[in-house]
Amino acid sequence: MAEDNGHERVQELVSSCVHGSPEAWRKLIDTYSPLVWTIIGSFRLPKHDSEDIYQSTWVNVLCHLGDLRSTEYLAAWLTTTTRRECLKHTAKSISWISAQLDAVPDIADPRDSTVEHVMRGVAVHGVRIAMGRLPARDQRLLEALMADAEPSYDCVSAQLGVPRGSIGPLRGRALNRLRALLPPEAESWVA
Repeated sequence: MAEDNGHERVQELVSSCVHGSPEAWRKLIDTYSPLVWTIIGSFRLPKHDSEDIYQSTWVNVLCHLGDLRSTEYLAAWLTTTTRRECLKHTAKSISWISAQLDAVPDIADPRDSTVEHVMRGVAVHGVRIAMGRLPARDQRLLEALMADAEPSYDCVSAQLGVPRGSIGPLRGRALNRLRALLPPEAESWVA
């Protein structure tokens, strides 16, 4: 009986929000903000990114709350909406990081000889070409793993929608495919 009462209250709250009640929106946001923040926090993003995602999640809720088929699934719907916003943000960040990495010139260590510097440039160029020939899924996985000095399998899992336990084996197969695409002289690139 208490469950029905809670469901009825949620139904009334959603209905009031859909009909534009500012008080109902305040109550909805106050009630469900801890859930939204918890999900965002699980992605371990910087504060400013988390705040952007929080805001875009609620804008999304504002636009689509009326599309919710049953208010009993409000928490699940908010969870899915928040996760999708996090994943969308993470994907944009990875694309941006990847583009920035491509734009960064290779900087020579002054202790290296000219020959070593040229060989390092050849190696980087060869790996980039081979990466571009990999299937898109392998490219995304390897880029996600290289985007951070210590990548979290949990973050990569969430970002790519792949089970956490699959990342290691997928990484191994992707690296094997990358290795197969490298020219024979690639073994001399390893220091």
